[in-house]
Amino acid sequence: MNTLKIGHFGLRTQDVDRAVEWYGRAFGADVRFRNEFAAFLSFDDEHHRMVIWDDGETEERPSTAAGVDHIGFICDNPGELAQQYQRLKQVGIEPVGSSNHHFTSSLYYRDPDGNEVEISCDNFSSKAEARVFMASPEMAQAMVPPTFGAEFDPEELVRLHQSGASLDQLARIGL
Repeated sequence: MNTLKIGHFGLRTQDVDRAVEWYGRAFGADVRFRNEFAAFLSFDDEHHRMVIWDDGETEERPSTAAGVDHIGFICDNPGELAQQYQRLKQVGIEPVGSSNHHFTSSLYYRDPDGNEVEISCDNFSSKAEARVFMASPEMAQAMVPPTFGAEFDPEELVRLHQSGASLDQLARIGL
């Protein structure tokens, strides 16, 4: 029995209003509950996908501290990744990095508290193909820091997408 799914994530912040505004712009998340300490937000039919709070004791943490490194969101394909990049750019949110990990392509952003937020897409047409790749020597060669793949230019992804490139061509950007 495997019925568990990721339901939501919690973010401690020093500025709830600023974080709510950013996640609202970034993901179209709307507030489902709010008081002076916390806000519960969602961008789909789930009652909440994130809870953002400040209990008055929140402090900065070093960027290299152990713990959860990033929050990942996935879209359908490389064409939609190009569209997500454009949408976020139009609302003033720019990526801090990109990487084609061969089995996925990702854009990385920082929220107002410096948390890394990833938007990625699968580069294979099925999850089974991605799992086969993940067990391959090519995966081992690709997973080397700092990018764990090949960097790519999101503007080039948009240009290719707008010129009618196939999803397979988009999936190879940067490689």
